[in-house]
Amino acid sequence: MNACTEPCAGPNERSTGTPLPAFSPRPGAGSPETGTSERSGPDRLGAFTAGQLGRLCDLVGIDAQRRTAHQRVLSDLLGPAADRPLADLPPSPSFVSDDHTPVEFSLTFPAGGAPVLRVLVDPGCAARTLPDNARTAWAAVGRLAAQWGFRLDELTRVNDLFLPPVPHGPLTLWSVLELRPSGPPGLKVYLNAGSRGAERSMEIVGEAMTRLGHGRAYECVRSYLRPRFPERASLMFFALDVGPWAEPRVKVYVAHHHATAADAADAARLVPGASPERVAELCRRVGGDEPFSRLPLISCYSFTDSGADRPTGHSLHVPVRAYVRDDRAARDHAVWLLQHYGIHNAPLDRALAALTARRLSAGVGLIPYLSLVQAGRQAPRITIYLSPEAYRVFPPREDTGPSGPADGRRAVDRIS
Repeated sequence: MNACTEPCAGPNERSTGTPLPAFSPRPGAGSPETGTSERSGPDRLGAFTAGQLGRLCDLVGIDAQRRTAHQRVLSDLLGPAADRPLADLPPSPSFVSDDHTPVEFSLTFPAGGAPVLRVLVDPGCAARTLPDNARTAWAAVGRLAAQWGFRLDELTRVNDLFLPPVPHGPLTLWSVLELRPSGPPGLKVYLNAGSRGAERSMEIVGEAMTRLGHGRAYECVRSYLRPRFPERASLMFFALDVGPWAEPRVKVYVAHHHATAADAADAARLVPGASPERVAELCRRVGGDEPFSRLPLISCYSFTDSGADRPTGHSLHVPVRAYVRDDRAARDHAVWLLQHYGIHNAPLDRALAALTARRLSAGVGLIPYLSLVQAGRQAPRITIYLSPEAYRVFPPREDTGPSGPADGRRAVDRIS
């Protein structure tokens, strides 16, 4: 979920059909890498990520038949990109992951429950222009909805706002599948708040919230943003739950630029029941009290009740990879967070082993984000995001302080 950690200003080069910039793939992609433990697996993007997905499905108790079905859906969403050798360039500069792998996994750990597996995909990743990306992604969501009998009413009510003829920014539409032991997956759709230019993102998101009946509840977020936009806070994603969810959510993601733990806590105060102290505690665990200047902290505000006058949930996303030396340190932060909320860390360690055979100390980015989710009277949930690292393993960082120079691994800087 790395796309808009940079402001989404101006049309992306792909919108004009510009060829891909040069990209340096991980040495020996799809084969063992010098300095790390041996890596095995298929040498094509679809098979590689499907293998990882299958092992994660086993971890959360999804049976073999359903696991195969989930792998097939992942391959279908990747489209032509699924057959590309890992030794080739990424099909397009997809900003789902730092190395442009158009897939990201995550595990959500509810208190007292089994972890829930999700997979995020850029369905238009094989397209060479943003308009083609949008058309491909929209068609893919339509196929899934038809296959599973989902209605797209709410998405259709706002798609004209976020899928213009000439999109701006680094993405158009991403899909997230929540993989369940029974029934079809839960489907989420992520849209680019800056699709008509970053300067119009507040206007566009406000209109979408009004159309969906959440205008009153969104007003406090809008009021929070006005004096901070765009230098200190910017809009990233607009997200919708699609299909038969018990409590479908509309979500708005806000990036907090150069924010401190206290700033992140203030952002959580907009949501009744969310604890600012918990938010500040996580931030200080990772970065102390200094501003997070490499990659921004991110708030996600969720809305479920059209009669409410405030958001109903808040999530803090901490880009831990930018503030640790390596994935051993990131894993230690993740374990602390899980154990702090009474959650056992063994499933996380099994998930890391399911994704890679390399030493955690040999790279950074396998764990890109840690997230603390608070909603109403529910116990806090923890989400750990996991990168496939299909194309590249980034070396350990030499500097880890929050206030250092801008992170060289940001999407816009990685392409040279």
